[in-house]
Amino acid sequence: MTKSREIIDIFADIARGLDDVDIIVTGYDSQSEEQKVKDVNYIFGSAQYFKDRLDELSRTGTAFKFPALVLFCPVQETRNDPDYYSKAKVNLLIACGSQQQWSNEQRKAFSFENILRPLYRRMLALLAADNRLDFGYASAIKHEYSENYSYGRYGAYVDRSGEAVSEPIDAIDIRNLELKIKPLNCRI
Repeated sequence: MTKSREIIDIFADIARGLDDVDIIVTGYDSQSEEQKVKDVNYIFGSAQYFKDRLDELSRTGTAFKFPALVLFCPVQETRNDPDYYSKAKVNLLIACGSQQQWSNEQRKAFSFENILRPLYRRMLALLAADNRLDFGYASAIKHEYSENYSYGRYGAYVDRSGEAVSEPIDAIDIRNLELKIKPLNCRI
């Protein structure tokens, strides 16, 4: 069966591949526990949709909110090159739950070192290994990377509405990740 070449579907596959990453989760009592990621909450849409989805999961009491991989949409694809199905630059967020009272030093250890960076490294490995994608001979996955420490302390806000996400998160922002998706006639 041929795998989908649509970007939303590619990242759904990547999110499923993040389920075996070893992370260390720190609870409200600052006690830590090592575990494997069982599922990653994959969300695609606008920042407002991400906020609304987290709010909905909070209202229904669903515990499965984090870690989350968010693909911001819409994604502008260029489909005018016969050598590629499409080309695009995508924006992503890898997020985990946080505590507002944590210092940046705690945030660095509990969120970034123990959860977010391992997920980020695994995501890059999965992208590099995905036969639908072409990163060139150097296999360099071009993107901008930013660790955002302010989301957890001051809140993450939706750009247009100014509404805050209902709970503190820590996140890695990935901007302008360059994708070249091979055409359907390539073997995968």
